This record gives sequence, C-alpha cells and structure tokens, in this order.
Amino acid sequence: MSNSLLTGPPRYVARGPWPPLLAVVAAVVIQAGLQLAGGVVGTLASAAFAGVSPDRLSGQQLLVGLLTFLLLSQVFIIGVTWWAAGLFGGNRREVLQADRGAPTVGEVVTAVAGLTLVLGIFNALVYLLRPSLFLADMQQFLPMIQGPFWPLTALGIGLGAPLSEELLFRGFVLSALAQWRFGFWPAALLMNAVWTTFHLGYSIVGLLEVFIGGAYMSWLLWRSGSIWLPIICHAATNCFFLVILALYSFG
Repeated sequence: MSNSLLTGPPRYVARGPWPPLLAVVAAVVIQAGLQLAGGVVGTLASAAFAGVSPDRLSGQQLLVGLLTFLLLSQVFIIGVTWWAAGLFGGNRREVLQADRGAPTVGEVVTAVAGLTLVLGIFNALVYLLRPSLFLADMQQFLPMIQGPFWPLTALGIGLGAPLSEELLFRGFVLSALAQWRFGFWPAALLMNAVWTTFHLGYSIVGLLEVFIGGAYMSWLLWRSGSIWLPIICHAATNCFFLVILALYSFG
C-alpha cells in the first residue's frame, strides 16, 4: 500500500467556496460563541439542578456542569461546521477534506511517529531547560481528571476537541484560506495562529507547543489531503497528556 506522507506529490486540494475572511470570522464566532455559551449554560444548569444560586455552587457541581456542556458545545460545533461547509454550493465532505476515506495503517504509524518525534524533542528541551514548565500548563486540568469526572474529561479532550477543532479550523477555515494567491503554507500558518489564540490560558511555552503541533498537523493534511490524520494525531496528543496527567495526579 502506498504511503501518501512519504511518496508522491502533496494531495491537498482546497475546495472551499467561502470567502477567506468570512470563513475566519465565522469560525471564530462558532468556536468562541459556542464555548462561551457552553460555560454560561453549564453554570446556570448546574445551579438550577442543585437548587442554589450560581455563586453557591461547589467546585464539583460546577465542574460537572461545565464538562457536560463542553461536550454539548463540541457536538454543536461539529454540527454547525458540517452545515456551514455546505453553504455557497460547497460539497461538505470535499470542503472539510473528509472525502478520501480512512488512512492506511502505514500512514497512521508514520504520522504518529512523526508527531512523537516533533513534540518529543520540544518537550525534552523544555524539561531540560525549565523542568518546572513541563507540567505547568497541564496542572490546570488536574481537577478534571480526578474523581468521578474523568470519563467526561477523557471524552471531551480526547475525542470532542480533536473532532470539533480539526473540522472547523484545518478543514473548514483552511479550505477557504488556501485559495488565496499566497498558497497553502501562508494560509495554514495564519489559520494555525488563529487556532492557537483559543489556548490563551496556556503559558508561552504551552502556546508554542500548540503552534508547533498545529503546524505538524497542517503538514499531515497537506501531504495526505485528508482531515482524518490530523484528527487522529490531535486525539493521540491529547490522550497522551491525559495519561501523563493521570499518572502525575496519582503519583
């Protein structure tokens, strides 16, 4: 079986009918709007269920509500992205780069191996130079992985985030931006910068890691012409750090 990551020309073809700037604005509104709505609704729903005012919620009650509505917002983001990709006469599967079918085993192995190399080198350097920063960004997720909430956390971070973010940004937005006369890579880097801004709670090191990982997943998309490899690698990255965080919390 051929491995599109290592042989032949890049297979990416931008087929998005949306005007580039409008696609970026739509994506920001979709991501930010639904995340904000999920947080607000999650807080209010938790308070209503507990029969108390929002400011009287315990940490556990608030966390359950936020995680539940985080998952719901991710489902909505996927649904709205799918709907938006069909506007202006677009073929949804083509716009989202989801029409090539499942990647081969060789492509998955190559993609994950490359991801391990890229992020492994980055994290090794961070650990050697500033050990305190190695787990700094992940510690904010400790309450989410502890206690009975970890299945919701694993589902939202391990599956919901990769699906919703990759379809929206590297699928929908990039299909529009890549049709600019500057070509794929300037468009991919711009899209990646926009995507990174949604991680502004991280440290500078964490943001740099997000950007590097996003650039690598853009390379996967460029080589394969399929959104499925970025989704798989995004999920693998998130699940790996969830495991590290779980080991850290029980250590």
